Amino acid sequence: MRSKLTGKEEIIAAMEHFEEQHQKFLPKVDRRFVIDLFLRLREKPDEKPMYTIETWVEPGGDTQAIRDQVIQLTGTAPQIYDEGTHLFANHRIDYDLLKKIQDHPKVIEVKGTYTRLSCIFGNKFKKTCILIRKPLGPYLIHITVSTCHFHSMFCRISMICW
Repeated sequence: MRSKLTGKEEIIAAMEHFEEQHQKFLPKVDRRFVIDLFLRLREKPDEKPMYTIETWVEPGGDTQAIRDQVIQLTGTAPQIYDEGTHLFANHRIDYDLLKKIQDHPKVIEVKGTYTRLSCIFGNKFKKTCILIRKPLGPYLIHITVSTCHFHSMFCRISMICW
């Protein structure tokens, strides 16, 4: 006779199934990133969400070659740190692109952070205006608003110590 699972047990079983599939298809990708990406893709299937992708690669690679490969794959130039082993790039992503990144033989780990703004990095800014530059105690408040080629706005608040 089959025992009936409670709601809690069914959720735990589904999570265990997800973890098995995650390890099978995207083992180098952070689990929280995968969950966040799939939730966003499910909510808006026709729209690739924008993420800051952080990738660790094996040491000893040619940084210019790595940079060229990332540009070819994603269309964006990465920031490269730690002697070519730590990369950051901002771009729209879906499962297929994430799979290509994680399947690269030199990739060790991939993490991603969702960002709502698609134009805060690179040379996409048209105009920047300083709105407020005011002392506040030991800090200087500096607020700028920039418009980009997509006509959206980005507001940056900086607190600079005196």
